[in-house]
Amino acid sequence: MFKQMMGITGLLFFFGLIFASFPCRAGDDSQGGDHASPVALQAKSMVEAVYDFIIDNDYDMDKVQTALMHSPEFLDNEKRLYIFMHAYDREKKEAVCIGQGTRPELVGKNMWHLRTPNGRHLFAGFMRLIETKGQGWIEYDWLEPYDRKIRTKVSFIKGIELKNRKKAWIGCGYWKHRKKGLRVP
Repeated sequence: MFKQMMGITGLLFFFGLIFASFPCRAGDDSQGGDHASPVALQAKSMVEAVYDFIIDNDYDMDKVQTALMHSPEFLDNEKRLYIFMHAYDREKKEAVCIGQGTRPELVGKNMWHLRTPNGRHLFAGFMRLIETKGQGWIEYDWLEPYDRKIRTKVSFIKGIELKNRKKAWIGCGYWKHRKKGLRVP
Protein backbone atom coordinates (compact mmCIF):
# COMPACT_ATOMS: atom_id res chain seq x y z
CA MET A 1 0.00 0.00 0.00
CA PHE A 2 2.81 2.41 0.93
CA LYS A 3 4.62 1.65 -2.36
CA GLN A 4 1.43 2.31 -4.33
CA MET A 5 0.92 5.65 -2.55
CA MET A 6 4.53 6.65 -3.26
CA GLY A 7 4.10 5.66 -6.92
CA ILE A 8 0.94 7.74 -7.28
CA THR A 9 2.55 10.69 -5.48
CA GLY A 10 5.57 10.43 -7.80
CA LEU A 11 3.37 10.40 -10.89
CA LEU A 12 1.39 13.42 -9.69
CA PHE A 13 4.65 15.27 -9.00
CA PHE A 14 6.00 14.34 -12.45
CA PHE A 15 2.84 15.52 -14.26
CA GLY A 16 2.79 18.66 -12.15
CA LEU A 17 6.29 19.51 -13.37
CA ILE A 18 5.33 18.88 -16.97
CA PHE A 19 2.17 21.02 -16.86
CA ALA A 20 3.89 23.80 -14.92
CA SER A 21 6.37 24.16 -17.79
CA PHE A 22 3.66 24.92 -20.40
CA PRO A 23 3.18 28.59 -21.33
CA CYS A 24 0.15 30.49 -19.99
CA ARG A 25 -3.06 29.96 -21.94
CA ALA A 26 -5.77 32.46 -22.78
CA GLY A 27 -7.41 33.86 -19.69
CA ASP A 28 -4.60 32.95 -17.33
CA ASP A 29 -3.70 36.15 -15.49
CA SER A 30 -0.39 34.87 -14.16
CA GLN A 31 2.73 36.88 -14.78
CA GLY A 32 4.75 34.01 -16.22
CA GLY A 33 6.03 33.64 -19.76
CA ASP A 34 5.53 36.50 -22.22
CA HIS A 35 3.13 38.27 -19.84
CA ALA A 36 6.10 39.46 -17.77
CA SER A 37 7.92 41.08 -20.71
CA PRO A 38 8.23 44.89 -20.64
CA VAL A 39 5.85 45.31 -23.60
CA ALA A 40 3.24 42.99 -22.02
CA LEU A 41 3.46 44.86 -18.72
CA GLN A 42 3.06 48.15 -20.58
CA ALA A 43 -0.02 46.84 -22.43
CA LYS A 44 -1.60 45.75 -19.14
CA SER A 45 -0.67 49.06 -17.52
CA MET A 46 -2.31 50.97 -20.38
CA VAL A 47 -5.56 49.02 -19.89
CA GLU A 48 -5.51 49.75 -16.15
CA ALA A 49 -4.83 53.46 -16.84
CA VAL A 50 -7.76 53.69 -19.29
CA TYR A 51 -10.02 51.93 -16.78
CA ASP A 52 -9.12 54.57 -14.17
CA PHE A 53 -9.40 57.41 -16.73
CA ILE A 54 -12.95 56.36 -17.64
CA ILE A 55 -14.05 56.39 -14.00
CA ASP A 56 -12.17 59.63 -13.17
CA ASN A 57 -13.82 61.35 -16.16
CA ASP A 58 -17.35 60.24 -15.28
CA TYR A 59 -17.60 57.80 -18.21
CA ASP A 60 -17.38 60.62 -20.80
CA MET A 61 -16.64 58.46 -23.86
CA ASP A 62 -15.93 61.43 -26.15
CA LYS A 63 -13.17 62.51 -23.78
CA VAL A 64 -11.93 58.91 -23.57
CA GLN A 65 -11.79 58.54 -27.38
CA THR A 66 -9.81 61.78 -27.74
CA ALA A 67 -7.35 60.58 -25.09
CA LEU A 68 -7.00 57.16 -26.75
CA MET A 69 -5.83 58.77 -29.99
CA HIS A 70 -3.53 61.43 -28.54
CA SER A 71 -2.30 60.61 -25.06
CA PRO A 72 1.09 58.87 -24.90
CA GLU A 73 -0.26 57.15 -21.79
CA PHE A 74 -2.75 55.26 -24.01
CA LEU A 75 -0.96 55.02 -27.37
CA ASP A 76 2.60 53.92 -28.14
CA ASN A 77 3.21 53.81 -31.90
CA GLU A 78 6.84 52.79 -31.44
CA LYS A 79 5.85 49.60 -29.60
CA ARG A 80 2.66 49.30 -31.65
CA LEU A 81 0.39 49.43 -28.59
CA TYR A 82 -3.09 50.93 -28.72
CA ILE A 83 -6.34 50.59 -26.78
CA PHE A 84 -9.54 49.06 -28.16
CA MET A 85 -12.88 49.06 -26.36
CA HIS A 86 -16.25 47.46 -27.11
CA ALA A 87 -19.63 47.53 -25.35
CA TYR A 88 -21.26 44.14 -25.74
CA ASP A 89 -24.59 42.40 -25.40
CA ARG A 90 -24.56 38.67 -26.07
CA GLU A 91 -28.35 38.37 -26.56
CA LYS A 92 -28.46 41.20 -29.09
CA LYS A 93 -25.28 39.93 -30.77
CA GLU A 94 -23.57 43.28 -30.35
CA ALA A 95 -19.95 44.24 -29.81
CA VAL A 96 -20.03 47.96 -30.57
CA CYS A 97 -16.68 49.73 -30.74
CA ILE A 98 -16.69 52.54 -28.16
CA GLY A 99 -12.99 53.41 -28.26
CA GLN A 100 -10.09 52.81 -30.64
CA GLY A 101 -6.59 54.30 -30.55
CA THR A 102 -5.55 53.74 -34.17
CA ARG A 103 -8.81 53.51 -36.11
CA PRO A 104 -11.35 56.01 -34.76
CA GLU A 105 -13.59 55.35 -37.78
CA LEU A 106 -14.54 52.04 -36.10
CA VAL A 107 -16.22 53.80 -33.14
CA GLY A 108 -19.96 53.14 -33.23
CA LYS A 109 -19.72 50.06 -35.46
CA ASN A 110 -21.08 46.69 -34.38
CA MET A 111 -18.16 44.28 -34.80
CA TRP A 112 -19.89 41.21 -33.33
CA HIS A 113 -19.35 39.04 -36.38
CA LEU A 114 -15.61 39.64 -36.71
CA ARG A 115 -13.58 36.48 -36.97
CA THR A 116 -9.89 35.78 -36.81
CA PRO A 117 -8.21 34.69 -40.07
CA ASN A 118 -8.67 31.04 -39.02
CA GLY A 119 -12.43 31.54 -38.44
CA ARG A 120 -12.50 31.88 -34.63
CA HIS A 121 -15.21 34.19 -33.29
CA LEU A 122 -12.87 36.60 -31.51
CA PHE A 123 -15.29 38.42 -29.25
CA ALA A 124 -16.84 35.21 -27.92
CA GLY A 125 -13.43 34.50 -26.36
CA PHE A 126 -13.25 38.02 -24.93
CA MET A 127 -16.73 37.67 -23.36
CA ARG A 128 -15.94 34.25 -21.89
CA LEU A 129 -12.78 35.65 -20.33
CA ILE A 130 -14.52 38.68 -18.81
CA GLU A 131 -17.55 36.76 -17.60
CA THR A 132 -15.45 34.06 -15.91
CA LYS A 133 -12.44 36.00 -14.62
CA GLY A 134 -13.13 39.71 -15.12
CA GLN A 135 -9.78 40.18 -16.85
CA GLY A 136 -6.88 38.26 -18.32
CA TRP A 137 -4.72 37.46 -21.34
CA ILE A 138 -5.90 36.03 -24.64
CA GLU A 139 -3.94 35.11 -27.79
CA TYR A 140 -5.26 35.26 -31.36
CA ASP A 141 -4.23 36.04 -34.95
CA TRP A 142 -5.16 39.52 -36.14
CA LEU A 143 -4.35 42.15 -38.75
CA GLU A 144 -1.66 44.49 -37.44
CA PRO A 145 -2.80 47.97 -38.52
CA TYR A 146 0.73 49.36 -38.68
CA ASP A 147 1.98 47.17 -41.54
CA ARG A 148 -1.20 45.31 -42.62
CA LYS A 149 0.14 41.83 -41.86
CA ILE A 150 -1.62 38.99 -40.05
CA ARG A 151 0.28 38.34 -36.82
CA THR A 152 -0.25 36.66 -33.47
CA LYS A 153 -1.48 39.18 -30.92
CA VAL A 154 -1.53 38.70 -27.16
CA SER A 155 -3.98 41.06 -25.46
CA PHE A 156 -4.84 41.94 -21.91
CA ILE A 157 -8.62 42.38 -21.63
CA LYS A 158 -10.45 43.91 -18.66
CA GLY A 159 -14.20 44.17 -18.17
CA ILE A 160 -15.95 47.36 -17.12
CA GLU A 161 -19.59 48.27 -16.57
CA LEU A 162 -20.46 51.59 -18.17
CA LYS A 163 -22.69 54.26 -16.69
CA ASN A 164 -25.63 53.07 -18.81
CA ARG A 165 -25.19 49.59 -17.21
CA LYS A 166 -23.78 48.15 -20.46
CA LYS A 167 -20.97 45.64 -20.18
CA ALA A 168 -17.75 46.49 -21.99
CA TRP A 169 -14.10 45.51 -22.26
CA ILE A 170 -10.92 47.48 -22.52
CA GLY A 171 -8.04 45.79 -24.31
CA CYS A 172 -4.48 46.34 -25.39
CA GLY A 173 -2.17 43.82 -26.95
CA TYR A 174 1.29 43.31 -28.26
CA TRP A 175 2.35 41.53 -31.42
CA LYS A 176 4.10 38.30 -30.54
CA HIS A 177 6.30 37.88 -33.64
CA ARG A 178 6.91 41.18 -35.37
CA LYS A 179 9.22 39.83 -38.07
CA LYS A 180 6.76 37.21 -39.36
CA GLY A 181 3.37 37.73 -40.90
CA LEU A 182 1.41 37.51 -44.09
CA ARG A 183 0.98 40.81 -45.91
CA VAL A 184 -2.63 41.76 -46.65
CA PRO A 185 -3.20 44.06 -49.66
